[in-house]
Amino acid sequence: MPLLEKWALSRGTMGRKFAEVNNRLLILGVHLKSEGYPNVLYRLQDLTNTHAFDITEINQPMWRSLATPRGTIGAGLQNAIRAVWVHLTVLYQYLRAPPARWVYVPYPAVFLLFLLGLLPHRLRPRWIVVDAFISIYDTVVHDRQLLAARGLSARLLHWVERQAYRVADKIVVDTPQNADYLCEIFDLPAARVVSIPLSTNETAFFPVTRAAHPEFCNVLFVGTLIPLHGIAYIVDAMTRLSHRRDIRFKIIGDGQDSAKVAAALAHPDIQLTWTRSWQSSAQLAAEIGQADICLGIFGEGAKTQRVCPFKIYAYTAMGRATITGDTRWVSASGHAAAFALVPVGDGARLALAIENLVDHPETRATLAIAGRGFYQAHLGNQIALSKILQCFT
Repeated sequence: MPLLEKWALSRGTMGRKFAEVNNRLLILGVHLKSEGYPNVLYRLQDLTNTHAFDITEINQPMWRSLATPRGTIGAGLQNAIRAVWVHLTVLYQYLRAPPARWVYVPYPAVFLLFLLGLLPHRLRPRWIVVDAFISIYDTVVHDRQLLAARGLSARLLHWVERQAYRVADKIVVDTPQNADYLCEIFDLPAARVVSIPLSTNETAFFPVTRAAHPEFCNVLFVGTLIPLHGIAYIVDAMTRLSHRRDIRFKIIGDGQDSAKVAAALAHPDIQLTWTRSWQSSAQLAAEIGQADICLGIFGEGAKTQRVCPFKIYAYTAMGRATITGDTRWVSASGHAAAFALVPVGDGARLALAIENLVDHPETRATLAIAGRGFYQAHLGNQIALSKILQCFT
């Protein structure tokens, strides 16, 4: 019986379980199952709850927690040693485990896949589905520019990631644009790379109505302050709107471009609150619930054009009016009406869009409904689950 049929039957009133010996699925990885990595946590929960598989898991998290020490030579060496150790440990445990019909490798998967590719073909899994999520090479070299693109380290990383993906039978990314990009930079067959929405915490992120306040409007941005977010343009917009005493800004997150937020915080007229510490899904949901307008991504980099970040999932799941960059992903999705769109890299246009929504609560309400509809039709966990199951048939 096909997996999709088993899953559909398992959701019926009888709640039958269809796990069979020949339906053994091995979850293999170095992943951390926590709110810091919601796609891993909720994707694995949903796969388990289908009862379509006999699931076994071999996992040695590469990070013990989100608080893993970083930033010093000693911490870096400690993390590197642990990374090597957990990968080799997982590989050893895999070789000792009974064979499985399918293997699923959550993010981060590249180096584990590379090691599997070093094994003789008879020792490799028969069918591997890998959640690539984001390319390590693209993130390190192009997005954050931590390595020179023509340098030896960057070329070695590109080769390792390319070899790793060639081991997989299905490679999962989150958008069609990321699928095309992965095929392009690693020379992969298009049929092998599939786009599936991320899995999120739908218990925390659910629709919450908020009546328009007569005296002020809350504008929220959530993110890790990486370049693709375009923090400089958000700060520019806040500066242009500093004369509006009825607009209250809040930023939640910390990261590479934190200095730009610090500069805005020092501006005497900008009404800005900044929460730098990590927030749980429940805490983020509470903040989004108090927001009238939410801000997406506005960076000018190529990666901005391809992604649908977690913040968009959370904003639309909760039914919030969202302003984001007019990217290739939004245009290709055919649902531009779900967002207020502005050109990327343009703080002036962003300021105008914020001001327009502040002054027109009826437009905010329309966008909130459209955003929630977009989430239900395209981003929900059950949509993602039905698509991931197809990777195992």
